[in-house]
Amino acid sequence: MEKKIRLASSIIVPTLLFVLFTVSYQNYRPQESVKELLEDYKNLQYNTDDVAVKLTTDSAVETVLLNKVLPNMNYKVLQSQIDDDKAIVTLEVSNVNLDHMLQHYESNVVEQTIKPIEDDVLEASAHIDDLEVSLLVNLIDNPDIQKDYITQQIEVTLHKQGSDWVLEDSDELFKAVIGSQSDVISFEHLVRETN
Repeated sequence: MEKKIRLASSIIVPTLLFVLFTVSYQNYRPQESVKELLEDYKNLQYNTDDVAVKLTTDSAVETVLLNKVLPNMNYKVLQSQIDDDKAIVTLEVSNVNLDHMLQHYESNVVEQTIKPIEDDVLEASAHIDDLEVSLLVNLIDNPDIQKDYITQQIEVTLHKQGSDWVLEDSDELFKAVIGSQSDVISFEHLVRETN
């Protein structure tokens, strides 16, 4: 009897471990694809051909802003769900709150600038131009200004192509990565390209 129990357990236990490992590994792979993208961004490798969502811009000011905010980003993968060839990864992303920085600029620095931003101009144009982006960079560099962080919980969708998990580009992910929720801060020269 003891031999039968040992034989049964020697078959059942490895089988269960294999099933558990396979299921958890399948959930892990989409998470790893998202982590790789975010680590590439943190390391300022956002415009190489092997990054999942390539960012390119011909604006020096936008490049400087990306180089300032991306290394400040922090993230945490919360969970992932896989349904056939589609995966949804839920994560928390935090970064310096650029919207708050812009509000600080509007309320405290407008008098000192050559070109003040007015609310009606922002509403009409729905974005800020290179001058304001460069002023935003200066605010980030200013040690006298308190840097508030914004944390956003988002879902990222991936699709399986062959053995790889490919991310869908999304405004929600990009805004979370740069630390903005509004449409006021827009990168008009930025091209996002899914590889």
